[in-house]
Amino acid sequence: MVQIPLNFDWHYKAVYEQGDEQGFQGVSVDVPHTVKPIPNGYFDETITHTVASYFKTVTIDKRPEKRYFLRFEAVTSKAVVSINGTSVFEHVGGFTAFLVEITDAIHHGENDVHVKVDAREKDDHPPFGNVVDFLTTGGLTREVALVETEIDFIEYALIDGDQHTLSVRLKGNALTDTVYAIDVRVKDGDETVMAFGNKYALHEAIEFHMPHQLTLWTLKYPKLYHAVVYINNQEVYKTRFGVRTVHADKFHFYLNGEKVFLRGLNRHQSYPHVGYAMPSRAQKDDAEHLKDTLGVIMVRSSHYPPSRHFLDRADEIGLLVFTEITGWQHIGDDDWKAHAINELKALTLEGYNHPSVVIVGTRINESKDDDAFYEKTRDTFKAIDQSRLSGGVRYIDKSHLLEDIYTYNDFSYNGKTNPIKPKRHVTKNKHPYLITEFNGHMFPTKCFDVESRRLEHAMRHFDVLNAAYGSKGVMGALGWCMNDYHTHASFGSNDHVCHHGVNDMGRVDKYAAAAYASQREKPYMNVLSAMHIGDREAGALKRVVVATNCDAVRLYKNSHLIGTFYPNRKQYKHLPHPPVMIDDFIGDAIEREEDFSTKDAKRVKALLLKVMRNDLAFSLLDKLKLGRIMLKYKMNYEDAASLYTRHIGGWGSEGNRFVFEGIKDGKVVKTQTKGRNDAWHIKATTKTTSLYHGDTYDVARIVIEQVNAYDERAVYAGTIVHLKSEGAIDVIGPSQDTLLGGALAVYVRTTRQGQGLLTVESDYGKETIKFTVQ
Repeated sequence: MVQIPLNFDWHYKAVYEQGDEQGFQGVSVDVPHTVKPIPNGYFDETITHTVASYFKTVTIDKRPEKRYFLRFEAVTSKAVVSINGTSVFEHVGGFTAFLVEITDAIHHGENDVHVKVDAREKDDHPPFGNVVDFLTTGGLTREVALVETEIDFIEYALIDGDQHTLSVRLKGNALTDTVYAIDVRVKDGDETVMAFGNKYALHEAIEFHMPHQLTLWTLKYPKLYHAVVYINNQEVYKTRFGVRTVHADKFHFYLNGEKVFLRGLNRHQSYPHVGYAMPSRAQKDDAEHLKDTLGVIMVRSSHYPPSRHFLDRADEIGLLVFTEITGWQHIGDDDWKAHAINELKALTLEGYNHPSVVIVGTRINESKDDDAFYEKTRDTFKAIDQSRLSGGVRYIDKSHLLEDIYTYNDFSYNGKTNPIKPKRHVTKNKHPYLITEFNGHMFPTKCFDVESRRLEHAMRHFDVLNAAYGSKGVMGALGWCMNDYHTHASFGSNDHVCHHGVNDMGRVDKYAAAAYASQREKPYMNVLSAMHIGDREAGALKRVVVATNCDAVRLYKNSHLIGTFYPNRKQYKHLPHPPVMIDDFIGDAIEREEDFSTKDAKRVKALLLKVMRNDLAFSLLDKLKLGRIMLKYKMNYEDAASLYTRHIGGWGSEGNRFVFEGIKDGKVVKTQTKGRNDAWHIKATTKTTSLYHGDTYDVARIVIEQVNAYDERAVYAGTIVHLKSEGAIDVIGPSQDTLLGGALAVYVRTTRQGQGLLTVESDYGKETIKFTVQ
């Protein structure tokens, strides 16, 4: 089997016309591609509701002993494929791959390929038919390839196993009854570690069950192998896989027999300006961001199957995935349901050899019970795959459980109620139970909101995670959601963006991201405050939260040690790494700097802190205590007010400088400085400057921030930045944009091999990043 990428230089026009199948001169575009650029906010959601045309002339060296196919990774959301002017295939559904045989439609030499893409939201297929809380955009949103095969070939191999036995099922696609010598070799790198085979015709059911001593795939050591299929001693097919087991009981989820708490997030694949049309690197970066930066164990690919590139990276790094069929609350008619069943078959087969995929959602997200339909989806899934668990995400208490796990969206927490519902109120205690969404629309938060709201957003995630960890019979909790995303007018903030993410749409973190990142093992500390009294009610710095996995946090104020503070295990006793709560910013300063006795200095400190926490309200007893001290030290009212200002308020002063040190195993592993600093400048960073212009274009994400010398973002600035690309790269999106929350993530894409240069310029300076494109 040979695959030839067909991702560059498609002719495109946004509105299909009769006769386009014969060819047209449109705009040249590369795949992945969306039918219309999508602004970051405030746009007409119908801009992508179009029937578009894609056309490409492909030269094929057609040989009589071969067969030819087109493979589309995804076309959103309906596709009619024509070859040389004749329609040969129709596909419905925007998130799974499909194969189109074109052998009889092509000839040797140049052949015309046309794809009519219907991106309208028609109610005859999922997720449409009612309101939907996400946009599907549209287009050739994932890659395209020409596939050349033998007359008889292996279409796919399904591989799974337990600790002792490896099972391999081969699905042939045969036009003859020829019997072949078929061998399967399991390889670890270049070394063959297992080999088995026999003689078969490719229209037969082919299965192997062999004992093995392969290393199991785990979260820390995600071991992967390749299975290579040989026919008559010629390599014809290759796939990657890992061996692991999953099961669940009424208490826990188990990976290879070991309990794992499923701490995670949901993910929409929405990207700035392009919707869902992003190539491999962006998809893989998301997986890495979830695992390495946010420290999650599991991600749910809400509410549709993800790109294979995302799953590939999840396999490689040990990130668990809950994938599901496309939909949002609505169930359509029988034809609609048939499309959902077909998609379920496709996503089950696509995910089979991905050890990261451990749960498959066989139910439309948040839909009502429909036992006949959901018995069919369950049975369809289990007929293909019994190595994984099924789930069905609902928001209904006491819903009918037809799947392996009762997966439930718990949006009960409003900041005052219990963070999660008792399991017995939702389903039977004997049922395996996973919370699949929480927070989200209960507390939408923008990256440029006031500090108190951004902090409350983070604390709500901390609260629910803590409650889930401590609740018997809850196997995990997946927060809503990884990042902000494009949505319909009925949702969001009237800007067509749902600001529910712990990151913004460009994957730039909000404070809530720290609730997850602090639970990872790699040293982490984030002070969830800028420490500016002007951002606090009554100018009172009452409490600062430090999200960290450190053993303790030392705080210095103007070089003087205030104290050492420890994780709040009293309030967050179930979390692996509770946040540190700091409510003392005086330390021994009164004792050092004022003319009080040691005993009176402590009394004054206690009084000042109490008054500050009570919003300057004095009880009668507090007034008497303060009056006694004022009398003893001959203080007047101005003296007392000045005392408060120096140690609590700080108004009119040059400002304080706070240094936080994260201590782990007795060593300082993290340091953060806070305070007033006006040395603002632009900073631009990217994970890589080495890009590859290969099967399709490559992309890089650049985070642009306005920061000061303490690396604090200018959260309330609306700074305009100018973007200029030169050489082998282009900016995806406009050449001028605005920082939100003090930051902006932009993507650049490759246009050819060579050198590329991105220049970022604003009133606060200029940054350049050089890229090498191979």
